[in-house]
Amino acid sequence: MNSLHVTEVKNLVEQLYTSIDPQVTKTIQEQLQAIQRHPEAWELASNLLSIPSDHCRFFGAHTIQVKIARDWNTLPSDRIDWLRDELFTWIIKCSNGSMFVTRKLCIALIAYAFQVVPNYWQQFIPQSIQAFISGAQAYGVSTENINQTILEFLTMLPEEISNAELIGGQKSQLMQEFKDGLPLVLSTLSNFLFAPETTDVSLLQKSLKCFQSWIQYGINIEDVALLLTQTMSLLANDELFEAAADVLLEGMQQSSWTRYNSFRDNLLVCFTSDGMKKKFADCIQDEDDDLGRSLAKLFTTFGETFTDFVALQLARSDIQCLMDMTLQLTGFQGYYPVDQEISEIPLNFWYVLQETLFDHGIIPVRQFEMAKRDGDDDVSLDSTTSDEQRLWTQHCGETAVILYQRLVTVIKQKAIFPKDDVWRTWTKDLKDKFRICRRDLGDTIINSYYVLRGDMLAVLFNHIFTVLAQWNTISSPGLDLEATLFCLKSVSEEIPADENEHVAKLFGADILGRLPSENNIRLQNTALSLTGSLAEWLKGRSEFLIPALNYIVPCLSSPKLASYAASAFSNICDICRESLIDDLDSLMHVYSTTSAARIDVNVMHKVVESVASVIQVLPPERSMGPLMILTGSILQELGTLLVQDPATTRTAVLSQLQNLSACCRGIQTPTDDYQTLTARNNIYDIFASGQLTAMYTNVDGFEQMTFAIGDTVRRITMIWGGDEEVMKALSQFLEAGIRSTSPLLTLPFHELVSLIDTGYQTSRFASWLDTTAFVMTVYGGQQNNVIVLRDLLSSLTEKTLNFISRTEDMEEHPDNVDSYFNLLSRVIQRCPMVFYELSPVMLNTIFQFTIAGMGIQERLALKASLNFMADFVAQDYKEGSKMDEVINKMIMELGLQIMEQLLAGIGGRVPRSFSKPLVDVLYKLTGRYLELCRHWLQILLAHEGFPSRLVTKEDKDTFIKGILGHRSLKRFKEYTNEFSKKCRGLGNTSFGGL
Repeated sequence: MNSLHVTEVKNLVEQLYTSIDPQVTKTIQEQLQAIQRHPEAWELASNLLSIPSDHCRFFGAHTIQVKIARDWNTLPSDRIDWLRDELFTWIIKCSNGSMFVTRKLCIALIAYAFQVVPNYWQQFIPQSIQAFISGAQAYGVSTENINQTILEFLTMLPEEISNAELIGGQKSQLMQEFKDGLPLVLSTLSNFLFAPETTDVSLLQKSLKCFQSWIQYGINIEDVALLLTQTMSLLANDELFEAAADVLLEGMQQSSWTRYNSFRDNLLVCFTSDGMKKKFADCIQDEDDDLGRSLAKLFTTFGETFTDFVALQLARSDIQCLMDMTLQLTGFQGYYPVDQEISEIPLNFWYVLQETLFDHGIIPVRQFEMAKRDGDDDVSLDSTTSDEQRLWTQHCGETAVILYQRLVTVIKQKAIFPKDDVWRTWTKDLKDKFRICRRDLGDTIINSYYVLRGDMLAVLFNHIFTVLAQWNTISSPGLDLEATLFCLKSVSEEIPADENEHVAKLFGADILGRLPSENNIRLQNTALSLTGSLAEWLKGRSEFLIPALNYIVPCLSSPKLASYAASAFSNICDICRESLIDDLDSLMHVYSTTSAARIDVNVMHKVVESVASVIQVLPPERSMGPLMILTGSILQELGTLLVQDPATTRTAVLSQLQNLSACCRGIQTPTDDYQTLTARNNIYDIFASGQLTAMYTNVDGFEQMTFAIGDTVRRITMIWGGDEEVMKALSQFLEAGIRSTSPLLTLPFHELVSLIDTGYQTSRFASWLDTTAFVMTVYGGQQNNVIVLRDLLSSLTEKTLNFISRTEDMEEHPDNVDSYFNLLSRVIQRCPMVFYELSPVMLNTIFQFTIAGMGIQERLALKASLNFMADFVAQDYKEGSKMDEVINKMIMELGLQIMEQLLAGIGGRVPRSFSKPLVDVLYKLTGRYLELCRHWLQILLAHEGFPSRLVTKEDKDTFIKGILGHRSLKRFKEYTNEFSKKCRGLGNTSFGGL
């Protein structure tokens, strides 16, 4: 290229680094990338490197790297040596300039070596170093600068080979070059790190960085023992501390190194030396964040790497010294993450140590000497353990207990929130980081509990009493107390139900009764959360239940406390429902009081569900009364709302409908979610048969209440039938009522069916279809309901297909399509004859609708169509039955269309993420109708270009043979997915390797 061209490129490069217009920057980048693809870019790079501009030189170096990696084959063979000479020349010349240019040139030289070793170049590492040294003398580059360049080159070598995509013999040859060059690398590092006259700190730092890079690459510890010892000694140098620490951290992370006890022992001696203790003391005193971070990483990594050793030697003085320093770093002064980010580093170590203490039987502590005096023979760790070993294990356990007792105090302190005026100045990101760290602190306190058990509870409760006693004399007692309660909350689920010494103190007048109720929202919310989390402990302890609820209930009316109070109230009522039966009147009073107070609607829903959960425990003859009172109150409120202006009462109506749903959820048995499908269907069959309703017919007020519910539902449907949110809330209540199997909270079957049909006629909301699906589940097991349910399905199908008649409609209303196909799947699974009693014309229409859905792009509707088709094909039925007749007729008439849609989808018409449901349908279809599928596949795949122009006849034949010749699902998927990839142009892997 002539100088004019170089000048143009130079101007482009300079503009790139000065432009502030993103569009201009993008245009320039595209121009420069095009220039790099030009064959003359090899020469251009050298010309750019001759320009005294870091930007131009960097682009020149980058161009060489790109050309080597991407366009190596365009370099004439007679220019290979020329390129190496150019790289050496410019690396040496640029050694006096910016390191980022030199670094890029070193990367280019390494990329060059990867292309030519060993055919064109052997012993490239020693030859490169020699070239740097001799070139520096020729061009007058200082020893200091060329040494920096040599170290940069050596540092990049292991990083680049680790990232390079090398194969087979090429990689093994390069690995041999690295192995052969390693002695020279280590010798070079030794010359720098051991040279007494070396005073250039940056050179020593770079040497350590290079050493770290080679450790990361993977070298034998025997080869670097002396270098490791020297690195440990360099920790004494403040300017080299961080770089030396990084080397040792890398070494501890090499799994092959950890088996060398000498490495471990030398590290321990180093970390507990007088010099390190002095450095640590200065760090704590000066609150040196940078040093503290490095120390925390060193000590923590040592602990996590050699945890077994630490646990088994915990009573040793040097190990105790290390643990003490690690503990102090866990409690490093200042708030995380605003003041420091050190205290979070050791948290995982405390977890690992606790696990290891248990694995080795060190915790729980076994009092060996006492056991021997008492004649207890069951004191040994195993039959070969000596008395000295047993005593040592005991000492280690006792040390662990003291250590974790101190850790509890540290964790509690670090969990304290800053004062409100400070907290308000923090950004959202900082607040989130503090909360995440606090959660980790909570996890760590659990590890302490596993070690200490009751002793930890004693520590925390003693601190609570101390804070309460000195409330007016200590700084920020509310924040301190909140952190202590938070620690208790963190372990509350681990506290056994038979704990009788400490937890009871919480519910007495000395703690809950003394907590401040003014200007301590966070403290109160934590107390509420703690109280609710102890529900399992409270279960069966009625003497503490009422004090707990007496603390919770008044908080329900406070906007800032209501959410936590409602959760605590709900948890206790749910878990302690049997213990609260005698207090049901009080709970009903809580409901009426909170209802009158107009508290937050979500809180109110939880209160309703909580009270209902206690009613659920009562036997049927006793439950109906309180349930009618609870439901009647809600219906009365709804009745008042329904005679007012709908525009002003809509929100309140929604809330009351949700209260009814909450009531239904509350009276469901706690084991509902754990029942088998068969057991649940049996319950639904009993309910649908009317047996439960007959039990309550003579209960006073029952018929009036059920009439009121039906009337209220009809009026709501009439007023808000076109309001999707209200109708969805109404549908959810209807479903919840049926799920509860309470005759009081459900409409009679025929009324329910009529309501659904009318509601869907008014507005085609998907929620009506969802409710119908559940109605099919509950009532579909009764033979006498089949005709009614068939007519309902027929009516809903007609209404659905009238307004979703085209594929465009399916994509516009995916929620309706999804709900409709879910309804069909539910029907054929629970009550198939409801589906197969439909008219042949309607059945044909449904399947044409399904087939159309299998070809659309909208994900929800597409998935729903495929899932229904999979369920349809997989059905079990008796040969000769009506189901058999209808299914086989549908398959014979529409099977070719179904197969066409499946192949088109596999061939690339639908997103790849849908390959699984497509394969599932195809697998089930070929498994049941093998010969028909063979015929359809041969017909369809005989069409040229179907399902893709990218597959050959041989590809198609291999696909047919593969999927029809294997019934292994794994092999079936492999053949189908491989065919799909070929259709999409994503691969051309041979089937022969499968």
